[in-house]
Amino acid sequence: MRGMKPAHVVTAILLLAGCSSTGEWVYNKPRTSAVQVDRDLGTCRKESTRNTAVVLAPSQRLDRDAMNRCMERKGYTVTLETE
Repeated sequence: MRGMKPAHVVTAILLLAGCSSTGEWVYNKPRTSAVQVDRDLGTCRKESTRNTAVVLAPSQRLDRDAMNRCMERKGYTVTLETE
């Protein structure tokens, strides 16, 4: 991923994670390193993950609205790119 723009790194991460079936969330912040984008994504992901009780096993669910608000607070432009 060396030499990639942060927005491309974020897009690649989201594609691998399969975060959205209707499009891809892109977080863009000018002059931000890929390392910082990754750190901010990790922080916001932790803040936005909710534990849910399932009959046989606990699971975690990402609250996408909370994730987007967190990234916006950190100065990112949040967009949904549809196919």
